[in-house]
Amino acid sequence: MTYSVQALSQLTGVSPRTLRYYDQIGLLPAQRNPTNGYREYPETAVDQLQMIRYFQTFGFQLTAIQDLLAQPKAAQTAALADQRQRLAAERDHLTTLLNTLDRTLAARNGGPQMTNAEKFSAFKQAQLDQNDRQFGPEVRQRYGAESFAASQQKFANLSEADYQQMQATEQALFQALRTVTRSGDLASEAAQQVFTRHRQWLCFTWNNYTAEAHRGLAQMYAADSRFADYYNDHVGLPDAAQTLVAVITRYAK
Repeated sequence: MTYSVQALSQLTGVSPRTLRYYDQIGLLPAQRNPTNGYREYPETAVDQLQMIRYFQTFGFQLTAIQDLLAQPKAAQTAALADQRQRLAAERDHLTTLLNTLDRTLAARNGGPQMTNAEKFSAFKQAQLDQNDRQFGPEVRQRYGAESFAASQQKFANLSEADYQQMQATEQALFQALRTVTRSGDLASEAAQQVFTRHRQWLCFTWNNYTAEAHRGLAQMYAADSRFADYYNDHVGLPDAAQTLVAVITRYAK
């Protein structure tokens, strides 16, 4: 059995215009009727279109979907499992925010007041969820899921005093990095401070520091614009991340 564009559209709810576009980009190729040249789709196109819409529902881009459809089912399942993990992390993040907001609203309306420890705990959990959503997949791929989970757990166990010290260390890092980025002197005392502060900052969440892992992180900074944006924005200079990578490469031995 074959389907015309209109018939497949009525069956699946996908507009004819979208079906034609999928055909043009090779995502869902149509056959051509030898008599009239109209597009026709075989029975297998129904299942393929279902998978396309399914992947779209879970946030995959069309180029990624096209690559996935060409891969074995095991690879497709792995991609869906990874996407589920992302969605679950986002759900947990929203749940944490809603719970914190409910507690805050209740306190403002005369209900039980949140202790400072509760406020801090909720803030840390929000930070953990954000880290997972933004950088979790890349860090897991490079260092392994177990290492990432251990780092997240160490952050979750930080006391408020330790967290404040971690923040102060990062601010000192930004200040030293600003100096080195402007001077370009990687042999300066400020450059050594950048390396030391960055290593100290990492050790608040890393269980086992190694120079090799530190260099690997620098490579990730260089390859992923999100990491670069973080340092460039906080330092206020467009090549701050590039300078940090150079410092780490020089001193992490």
